[in-house]
Amino acid sequence: MKKTVIIFLILSSLICAFFLCTFTVSEKEYAIVTRFGKPVRMIIHSGLKWKWPGFFETVNRIDRRIQVVVTQPIQLLLGDQNPIILTCYVCWRVCDPSLFFQSVGFFEAAQQKLGDMINSQLGSVLGDYHLDQVINTEPEQVKLDEIERRILENSNRNAKGKYGLEVLQLGIRRLNYPSIVAKAVFNRMQSEREKEAKKYRAEGTEEASRIEAQTDKEVSEILARAYQESEQIKGEGDREAIRIYGEAYSQDHGFFEFSKSLELYKKILQGNSTLVLSTDTDLFLYLTSPQGKEK
Repeated sequence: MKKTVIIFLILSSLICAFFLCTFTVSEKEYAIVTRFGKPVRMIIHSGLKWKWPGFFETVNRIDRRIQVVVTQPIQLLLGDQNPIILTCYVCWRVCDPSLFFQSVGFFEAAQQKLGDMINSQLGSVLGDYHLDQVINTEPEQVKLDEIERRILENSNRNAKGKYGLEVLQLGIRRLNYPSIVAKAVFNRMQSEREKEAKKYRAEGTEEASRIEAQTDKEVSEILARAYQESEQIKGEGDREAIRIYGEAYSQDHGFFEFSKSLELYKKILQGNSTLVLSTDTDLFLYLTSPQGKEK
């Protein structure tokens, strides 16, 4: 019985010692082992790890995933003394766990320090730019990408050296004007838009006039060609008619005159018009004598 109790106590002690002296580190975190509050070992690889029991050594876990923080709105002056309010977003992560643990320790403090650092860099960098380089209707004059790049480079360099943090991405999340200058900015933007609209309308009117003039020219050319072709066709028709008349006249002179007289009768002897002529005129030859001139 005593032997069984001893074995049970030994197994229990071994199990307790195992749980007290082991811990696991996942892929999403770093671990800093401290002995009486002083860092003694940094663990960057995941898996099962060993340590002295908790009252000797403590495991401090640091998230290694990318974090996102949004800075507090800040009002700054541009190089042309125009005030502006900005808010930025920052993507960051811990790159040096040991330095981070000793200089910052907690994520809330890290976010606060990053926010202060970004706002400080904003005040320094924005002093080199004017309002029309921050907001403008002409995209090529806007320098926001350049401003973000400069702030990112400066902040990343300082954050790595001081806090063991790496700034991966930074961008201006919101940009606003104080009420004192908002109206003036909106009026300027409206004026620029109206100027651009007048330019487009003038260009449209000019293009419409050009198209209309070109169309009138093409219409005149088409009508001229059509008239020329019609006159040519009429001339050819008249020539063909004269040729046919000539052939008919040469083949039977009497019949040709008779046919022409009938056509003439048809034209003048219709309607309510009155024509007074002498019966001796050639017009009535076939009405007075079937033989025409041969009486």
